[in-house]
Amino acid sequence: MNTHIKPKPRKSVYPTASDIAKTAETMIPFYRKITCDAIYGRRWAAAVKSANLGAMLRLFRQAVPLRNPALATNGIGYFLDVLFPAPLYVYTNGTSLRPGTTQFRFSAKAHRLIAAAILPLYRAIVGSKPFASALAEAIRRSDQSIVERLVRSRVSSRYLYSITLTEAGFAMGFRIPGVRFTYYNEFFREYTG
Repeated sequence: MNTHIKPKPRKSVYPTASDIAKTAETMIPFYRKITCDAIYGRRWAAAVKSANLGAMLRLFRQAVPLRNPALATNGIGYFLDVLFPAPLYVYTNGTSLRPGTTQFRFSAKAHRLIAAAILPLYRAIVGSKPFASALAEAIRRSDQSIVERLVRSRVSSRYLYSITLTEAGFAMGFRIPGVRFTYYNEFFREYTG
């Protein structure tokens, strides 16, 4: 009898172009509000820093008309889960510092500059099926150079420091002068089993 049973290998699930586009489309009104309304942006940053999910939900609904947004916070960032049918289930977008770097810190200034920088990328993902398809294919193939080329073609901010592949997505690292730490805006899928 064989007592050493190998676990089944984890099957990777990647977002389609339409999954990435739906996620970006959901977030555009929020990032637009962050960019255009400094008071809203400061309130949002305060809610993130204090991990006040109730305040975050109220603020998010002012920009995005979702009935039950699946928001999460860790005191150094936030994440919105967009729901999809199997096998993807959930695709996540958010902006955060890396865990372990600090606690209860989130810069309204950095967030506003990042939101302004990423909006052209998000609009391209939503407005151009060939662009979204190329991005989804590059993510699926783990093609760092293509992901980087596509992102940099739309994000022209001098604050964009890095672009890295993540679990079925990518992260853009931003370093803002006068603001400690690198902030990451990212698309990803957490392994759900």
